[in-house]
Order: sequence, then C-alpha cells, then structure tokens
Amino acid sequence: MNSKKARAIFTNDGECDDMNSFVHLLLYANDIDIEGLVASSSIFHYAGDPEQGIEPKRWADPKWMLEDIDAYERVYPNLVAHDPSYPTPEYLRSVTAVGNVKTIGEMSEDTKGSELIRKALLTSDPRPLWLLAGGGTNTIARALKHIELDFRGTDQWDSVYRQVCQKGIIFMVVTQDDTYRDYICRTWPDLRMLHCTSIQGIAFMFDETVIPPADLRMFRGSWIKPNLLEKGPLLARYHTWDDGHVYPGEEDRSQFGSNAELMGGNWWGKQPRNRYDMISEGDSPSFLYLIDKGLRSLEDPTFGGWGGRFVRNAENEFNPDADYWQNATDAAQGPTKGDALQLTRWIGDWMNDFASRATWCTTPDEKSVNHAPEVSVEEGVDVVAAPGQEVTLHALATDPDGDEVCVTWTRYADADGYEGELVLDVERREDGACVSLTVPADAKPGDTIHLVARASDEPSRETYMVNYRRVIITVGA
Repeated sequence: MNSKKARAIFTNDGECDDMNSFVHLLLYANDIDIEGLVASSSIFHYAGDPEQGIEPKRWADPKWMLEDIDAYERVYPNLVAHDPSYPTPEYLRSVTAVGNVKTIGEMSEDTKGSELIRKALLTSDPRPLWLLAGGGTNTIARALKHIELDFRGTDQWDSVYRQVCQKGIIFMVVTQDDTYRDYICRTWPDLRMLHCTSIQGIAFMFDETVIPPADLRMFRGSWIKPNLLEKGPLLARYHTWDDGHVYPGEEDRSQFGSNAELMGGNWWGKQPRNRYDMISEGDSPSFLYLIDKGLRSLEDPTFGGWGGRFVRNAENEFNPDADYWQNATDAAQGPTKGDALQLTRWIGDWMNDFASRATWCTTPDEKSVNHAPEVSVEEGVDVVAAPGQEVTLHALATDPDGDEVCVTWTRYADADGYEGELVLDVERREDGACVSLTVPADAKPGDTIHLVARASDEPSRETYMVNYRRVIITVGA
C-alpha cells in the first residue's frame, strides 16, 4: 500500500474507447493503487441472458482485458526498470473480474466483480476508494446492495453507512444505466458522485471548439502512429481509425478500425477521418483525475486536474439531497468552449506524457527515454496574504535526464475564489521562474487565488513530460 496513491477500481463496458482507456491506464498503474479491473454492462453493451430470453448487445468477451495484461507482461521488464512500483502482471490478473453484465442495469445477483468492490469498501484501509464507472454503475450498485442487505436493520447500519459514504467516491462517465438514479443516490445519498458529463474533446468528436487548436495535431494519425502505435505490443492494441482492428460483437456502424466505408465522414459523427486518427478515450477522465502531478485535484473537486473540474450541483436530475458534483464550465479561450476546456486545457500535457511513457515500453535504458522534471516552490503551496500585500513565489525545477526545463506561472482563474483581475509579474531564471503579484485591495478574507507553476522539458524533447505545483493564496484579514 502506498498512502500517497489513490485507491481505485476501474469498471468498464468494453466499448472501443473503454479499451483505449484500459491500455492508457496500464501505463499509469505505477501511480494508482489499482484494486480492481472489472467488466460491467451499459445501455450500449451487455452479454445477454439466454434464460431470460435477452440477446447480447454489441458484447465483447471480457477476455480482452486479460489479453491487454498479457501484452503488458511483455513490456513489464522495461516499465519496471523506469519505476519499480509498476504492479506485476500476476497482481493485475488477480484483481481482474467480470461483474454484472447480463443486461442493462442488472444488479440482482452477486458477481466476482461486485464482491471485489464490496470487500474493498469494507476494508480497514482509511484512504478513499475511487469507483470508476466507464460503463454503467450497476456492478457498483450490486456491491452496495449487498452491504445494505447485510447491515440495514442492524445496530451496525449507521456506522457501516458512514464508513461506505466517507470512503467511497464514484466517478461516472456520462450516464450509461439508471442504477445511480434509481438506487445509489436514493439509498446512499451521502456517497459522493463526480459525474463527468462533458467529455467533448476526447470522445469521438474533435475540433477546435473542444480542443485547443495547438493540440489538435496529437489526434491525427501522423502523430499517433509514431508516438503510440509503434511503441511495442501493449500500444499495438490501442485502437485508431482504419488500423485493421475488429471489435468482437460490435455493429458495422462502429467498426472504426476495419470498416473502410466509415472513412471520410460516413459515420454517425459525420467528421472525416484519416488512417490512425484518434477514435476516443471517453472513459480516461476517470483515472486521469487520480494522477497526482501537483495540481491537487484530489483535495477539492473545484480545483480541477487532468480529469476535469467539478462543482456541487443540487439542481440535478437524480436527487437534490445527494452529494453530487458535475463538470464545471471554465471561461472559453479563443474558439475552444469552456465546458470542454475544463478538461481539455490539460490535453496536450497528458497526451505528451502518455507518449513518453509509451516509449518506456521499448527499452529499460533510462538514458534513452524521457522522465518528468521535478518542480517545487520555496514558499510552499499554501500561502496566506492580506489585501494589498505583495507575494513572491519561487519555483525551482530539476530534470533527471539533464534536459532543459521551461517553467511558467499562470493563474487558474476559474478555480479561484477571487473574481477580479490580477497582474502577474513573471521572471524566468536559470533554475526555474518566480512570480510576483499584489493581492487586490478589494479581495475579501477567505478568497483564494490559484497559481500554477508548470515545469516542462518540452525544449529538449519531441514528446515532453510535465509536473506542476499549484499554489493557493488564501486572503487573510
């Protein structure tokens, strides 16, 4: 157990974007304590139930997850040379399970997947347990239902309810069945839900209205093929347009890898595509939100990070009394809309980080591949300052590979508690950069100002890596 890593169980429904997210997740298995990899169902994909006369819908046998882990095993010696905390393939297989998959929202019986979730919620580990729903929430719901059946009506129910609600956090990508609406938010309203409803920019549709224009190139085959697909057996399983992959059980209109008739815009999204272009990673915000790169997203959903930014929403479609959070809307930048930008402002950084890690799969030689620079702030990451006070922060950066590092300071105004304008005076230095500002005279006690120091080795690398330090200035009396 690593107390600094987030605990997580990843559930998915086997759509091609879930498969891509799964490959991506495996490259970050060193940064997350993965306690489960669970196949579930959704409105889009389910296995069927012959006894009930239910035919399967677009169903892929969950063995694809084990096949991905087999590919991970082939590159594991290289990955572990770069970070010994990568979990063994044997461990990943041991926490891979099939959940409730027979039909949409099925939660009537225990499964290996639901039992894995139930037991994880009831362990003595004090850390939060992130339940990532790339498909429906029905397997999670079954785990919760079992707990309710065991304890409701007993003198332990109140304490068990509190434990589960304090420990569990659901991260749901859009809404892919009705089990959160019909069961979870009614029986477990204090169980926090982060509902990722704005996945524009990483789910099938890509243009400058949802992705910053400078980052669109990373969604084209000319970038993806050399930087991802050609990086060994694990990345060869990453799905792109017209790459020859066939998705078992999928209908022709969604066979993006093998149905050449879909090219040129002849598909439901209408946008033209070229060979090896990005298809989708619609479920990746769930685990990207957990990766600690210094943005502090796990401290507060309103801070924002690689998986998006969230605000509490009592006026939701489920239950106004639920601990329910939904994607925020940041201010638009140029042609890129704010509801997408809350997620895609970081997309260039995480795509480059992804590509750099893909290169780790090809060699154990640390000197021939890239690693992230380190960055720190001399004054710390929590500062208290009064209105009118000048604040100066010094960000220091080093690089394990000896690369040139560029350090920048920006304000993340959308996450601020102070709504006025600020002037930042940034000075580049050989070892980093410093920023100075004066706390505005009209700032009120308790207002916050979020500043992000970003350290990147982009000047030295074709695919760069980053780290951040978010400093929160809290206005005092």
